[in-house]
Amino acid sequence: MTQSLHGLIGAASAGSRPLAIRRRTVLRGAASAGVIGQLGLLTAGARAADELAAPAIVTARKHVTLIWGPSSLCLTPIAVAQKQGIFEKHGLDVETLNVGYDTTTQVEAIALGKADATATFLMRLFKPLEAGFDLKMTAGVHGGCSILVASHAAGIATLQDLRGKNIGMTDLTSPMKVLYEWHLMKNGVPQDSYTWRQYPADLFSLAVDKGEIQAFADGDPNAYFAIRRSKGKLFLLTTNGTGELGKYTCCVVAVSGKLLRDDRPAAAALTAALVEAARFTDQHLDLAADASLFYAPSQVKREEVSEMLGGYPYDEQRGSPTGDEFRRHVLYFARALKETNVLKPATDPVRLTNRIVDDVLTG
Repeated sequence: MTQSLHGLIGAASAGSRPLAIRRRTVLRGAASAGVIGQLGLLTAGARAADELAAPAIVTARKHVTLIWGPSSLCLTPIAVAQKQGIFEKHGLDVETLNVGYDTTTQVEAIALGKADATATFLMRLFKPLEAGFDLKMTAGVHGGCSILVASHAAGIATLQDLRGKNIGMTDLTSPMKVLYEWHLMKNGVPQDSYTWRQYPADLFSLAVDKGEIQAFADGDPNAYFAIRRSKGKLFLLTTNGTGELGKYTCCVVAVSGKLLRDDRPAAAALTAALVEAARFTDQHLDLAADASLFYAPSQVKREEVSEMLGGYPYDEQRGSPTGDEFRRHVLYFARALKETNVLKPATDPVRLTNRIVDDVLTG
């Protein structure tokens, strides 16, 4: 059984890695085409019985293994695709594989043929893709899952107030850290004016209370419940679902080069299914919350999940772009990583983007 959606709550330190767990989506029924021919008034009764007994033609669904950790609330569209039969609609038998959130582990699973695709934070993928890893980004899934929480008591009201402050982060090599370093720099807050400090996610609030940090970067459900439980002490300072960052997707579908070469229609079907599920989530937050609650502990309320999901752009323009629009989103972050010296000096963001994006839905 895959881990619960809110397994992040009270989780161990960021260095821990969940065991790989597989879950086969439940097929809602075999697709079949009737092959009962016309009986004809001139045929004998026995022949009619034979025709009625003929087996239906069953179209086999294409099996695809997708990396997914159900504790990633923002990736609820995968749960939606399962519950709403969207994978089946696109002719897919999707198996999910939970190998954790470490980029190296995900890339290794795809390289070893254990998985065909992943849905993950796009900034995690740039370095392995820059190095030539055989993977292509095919569409966006959503935006807004990186959240910067701050303390009122620390005198923080704007991004500029982070000067001289300590900011908590579970992983100091995280692409979320790079994202906010770049965003703060764009807003006039240089990297040397604040300090990152590493803590397990479940200790962020305690570290704030002790004055060791004054803000922290995290995702839901941790950020959401930390704010709720603080009784007004903590607040949402910014997210990548608002302002300039809110114009761009942050988590994407990425498909192995092998699947794209061997079965491009299956790669296209998976991409189309996840895009459809993302836009369904955008239009039906309550139904999406129901899908994610399958993985949630009993104390989590439907309205809480719905509220969290409402903070993520899943719409076509910001959250789930495809084609040239998606390419533009990827280029935006490629340029950001070039500006922060994450990409190699010789890497051209435009050429890199063109190489690592595959518009599988149109050709």
